[in-house]
Amino acid sequence: MAKPLIPVEAIYERALDLLDAEGSAALTTRRLAGDLRISTRTLYQQAGSREELIRALVARHFSALRLEFHEGDDWESTALLWCLGLRDALYAHPHLTGLMTVDDRVSIMEYVDQLVEATLREGIPKEIAIECCRTLVNLTINHSVMAVRGLHEPKLSREVEADRIEDNFVMTVGWILTGVRADAARTAKRKARK
Repeated sequence: MAKPLIPVEAIYERALDLLDAEGSAALTTRRLAGDLRISTRTLYQQAGSREELIRALVARHFSALRLEFHEGDDWESTALLWCLGLRDALYAHPHLTGLMTVDDRVSIMEYVDQLVEATLREGIPKEIAIECCRTLVNLTINHSVMAVRGLHEPKLSREVEADRIEDNFVMTVGWILTGVRADAARTAKRKARK
């Protein structure tokens, strides 16, 4: 009699546990199949290759995220809260964040759309608002990936590096928002002269 297949959710849960506990090097098909007490053939049948499994884990993680959008006292604080919320969600599973690709960004578009709407309400022209939000999402994701990778660098003092990374992130977001506000003001002046 054939052994019943293991639920795919059990495979994903164990794979994420392995990633969280030991990093991406621990996530091999042989190790995962052994932990689940199934054959690698069964694992491939149910979850595909290691790369397919990773892509599914990232997609699953982002689809399960319930990123809360919070309005701040002003547009700048709203945008910073948005960036920090996304960053914190990415830090929840740092090894998974380190495995992200550009294609994985699609899954957070609803959250991005909320920031675009807040930026438009601020009076920022649509084309500038879209580019601003695209820049902020790219900065947040790239910064998070680099911060996660930096924590695994043995030559760096993790505490000092973490503080520097945090300060740099908040400062960079502030610079972008200042530049966007200035660009929007220049655009408004040009339109007023016409």
